[in-house]
Amino acid sequence: MQDGARWEFIYNQINGMNEPDVCEWVKDETSEGGELAPLIEQVYEARNRLCEKTGLDPDTDPDVELLLSGLEGLSRTCGKLMYHCGYQDGVSVK
Repeated sequence: MQDGARWEFIYNQINGMNEPDVCEWVKDETSEGGELAPLIEQVYEARNRLCEKTGLDPDTDPDVELLLSGLEGLSRTCGKLMYHCGYQDGVSVK
């Protein structure tokens, strides 16, 4: 697997976007007991409370959508950069 495809595959597996049995060596962290599950729940609960307070529709408001897609973009970019830094660090240690 090429380096670019590998980091994205791992990111998708961690975030529960792959089929459940695709990769045994990387845990789906969005599932029950995963480290991301409570964080995701927290974000969506806060989104719902804010929308309820302001009368916004969370499914159609462009700012709510921009906020959530921005968070996902931030997460994806951090994951990619961390993967590449870790990969480079591992190569330089050898």
